[in-house]
Amino acid sequence: MSNYINLMPVILVILGAMVSIAAEPFIKDENKHKVLPWSAAFFVALAMVSCALLSPDTLFNLFAMDPVRRLLTGAVLFCALLGISGIQWTLGHEKHKGGEPYGLMLLATGGALLMIQAIDYLALFIAMELTSFPVYALVGLRRRNTNSSEGVFKYFVSGAIFSAIFLYGVAMIYGATGSTSLFASVILGREPVYAIGVLMVLFGVLFKAGAAPVHYWVADVYTGAAVAVTGFMAAVVKVAALAALGSIWLSVLVTKAATAPAWNLAEPVTIGSQSESLGVMVIIVALLSMAIGAFGGLAQKSIRRILAFSAVMNAGFILLGVLLPDYIGSGKVQLGPMFYFLITYAVASAGALTGVAYLAGKDDKNETLDDLQGAGRRRPFVSLAVAVCLASLAGLPPVAGFLAKFVLFTGAFSAGMSWIAAAGFGLSLVAAAYYLRIAYVLFAPAKKTCECKCQCQCADNAVFGYMLKFTVAAAAVALLVVGVFPSLALL
Repeated sequence: MSNYINLMPVILVILGAMVSIAAEPFIKDENKHKVLPWSAAFFVALAMVSCALLSPDTLFNLFAMDPVRRLLTGAVLFCALLGISGIQWTLGHEKHKGGEPYGLMLLATGGALLMIQAIDYLALFIAMELTSFPVYALVGLRRRNTNSSEGVFKYFVSGAIFSAIFLYGVAMIYGATGSTSLFASVILGREPVYAIGVLMVLFGVLFKAGAAPVHYWVADVYTGAAVAVTGFMAAVVKVAALAALGSIWLSVLVTKAATAPAWNLAEPVTIGSQSESLGVMVIIVALLSMAIGAFGGLAQKSIRRILAFSAVMNAGFILLGVLLPDYIGSGKVQLGPMFYFLITYAVASAGALTGVAYLAGKDDKNETLDDLQGAGRRRPFVSLAVAVCLASLAGLPPVAGFLAKFVLFTGAFSAGMSWIAAAGFGLSLVAAAYYLRIAYVLFAPAKKTCECKCQCQCADNAVFGYMLKFTVAAAAVALLVVGVFPSLALL
């Protein structure tokens, strides 16, 4: 029975989506953003509570649950709560007449939770599509906005192409193994077919994660979407994609070594015959992502574009985690540090962007560095929480991001990848410049603005900001707590 209980968070989130979508037509336009977000948040909160019931087990060899997946599930649900609060503020502020985005956000969250649990390629593909299609609609929420239309077009077309590549890779893996399970054994003589299929599948997942060289869509899509939607994508979609990547990575390693299935992401795995070409490919993708993300973000003025390049760079950092603690030497892999980094990044990124959504004004018109100058002095509570999230992204102590980077880089040094760790550390210092620049701008002396108009707008829309203030503050506190007590998230 426990294996069915492990789907409880998914069931509750999908049920919340159905309730939100079904109730939306019966609620007056002026009340939709006062009722629907709280209803959606209620189901997400129930799903978070149900995480206490989750236990290590598998379900029909399609889905699995373990300590790491439980932590990732909790992180995704919390980031979904941040997304709901951000979209409530944005839509309420703009007097948006529709309430469908709350249901769409919950559907995408349900798909992300299934991606985290999937241990079968077809189950993973279905979960990816369930995540992607609602996000396409969320990116194109502002239908009259040119950037939004361009972003959703690029995202949809690119997503369709890489979904087809992923599915074709699954077909080749099926031909090589006779199964769609992640841990199926390769039929003798079909190793090249399996290798090509895995490569195609990995590219499909790397696209979802926004890693180089398939990162080209990230900046335009993040800019076209509402800031709150950008925060949701940067956290929920990335966690799901990189969790799936971790599952596929372990499956490839144990399949090549012909060892027992390793569906438990928390356990260390030792592979006797590691592939050097796989390790080299991971290093190239990681370094390319880190370099593009670090230097690409320096030239940006838009907060969304800065954090878009941050997402690319952090995907590179996280990819280094698949080689720890000593893949190249002894063939030992343990993904705990990778997922600790992923959780801290997701919460910090979602918290920062949700806070920026609150500060950016109507239609997110004031989300550039120049526009946000002095915003922290007018709205210090949210801005201080955003600053804590940015400090975590920059890797400053005592916030959780510092320990996440420390564990990752020291692990890389111990694994004999000194020059890679040094390069990553140097690039993280480059990226810290644009994180700290955002924090500085928030609390710099304000430019001359119409304070009366701003205060009136804030007073009129205060009811839409209660959940946002609570969740952003909770994100900042969580990062501080996990930074001081890393055992809460480090496995």
